[in-house]
Amino acid sequence: MRRPTAALVLLLALFPPLAAVAQGEPAAPPASAANQVELRLEERLLSLDLLTYNQTRDRERQAGLHVADVLNRLDQALASDSVALGTLESLHDDLAVARGAAHAAEDKLNLQIDKLQERLRRIALLEGDTGAPVRPAADSPAGRWRVTILPMSATATFDFRLDGTVINGTYKIDGGTSGSFRGTFAAGNLRLLRIDAQGGTDSVWLGTLANGRITGTWTANELAAGQPTQGNWTAVREGGQ
Repeated sequence: MRRPTAALVLLLALFPPLAAVAQGEPAAPPASAANQVELRLEERLLSLDLLTYNQTRDRERQAGLHVADVLNRLDQALASDSVALGTLESLHDDLAVARGAAHAAEDKLNLQIDKLQERLRRIALLEGDTGAPVRPAADSPAGRWRVTILPMSATATFDFRLDGTVINGTYKIDGGTSGSFRGTFAAGNLRLLRIDAQGGTDSVWLGTLANGRITGTWTANELAAGQPTQGNWTAVREGGQ
């Protein structure tokens, strides 16, 4: 049996990947492929985060309604011609408990929003590391856009602000609802959470910016009777600029 030469031993020691190939070990996947796997995992976790957000938002909303209910009972008691001290003390205690629960629910909601933002930042970072070409600064989504939303054929105005890869903004559906956006922009791709002013986070919006135009899809987080749960959207800069 032939022994490896000293030169070959030195070469394998200096370059472990060559040693792995020489020994028949599978090569590690390319970094871009590993990033794609991690990206898909983060996207699945984002769906779970959105579900948790909706549950947390519902509890925060219910806690606020409970505070309003206690205050209403307190108003009614104080509007009475005669109010017992014991009743007032009891209602005051109920109000303190309700407000404490509301503050706790609000803190949990803020933590969940922070978690969503961090998840979106990781997704944006991974999208930037998948080998996609970097878009020039002229393709920034910052600014005001006129939007068409299908299949409802609704029109809207979106106003985006960009800070690094993080997007914040507002929207107004013509003749309808309004609210805000939070999300990320990386490698020409937008990933947005739409937050309705009344109902909280209600949908996820994906889009690609190219040649001064955004095209993409949207998906609702919850089923609504008689309402579509997904569709397409397009946007052009307001004034055609």
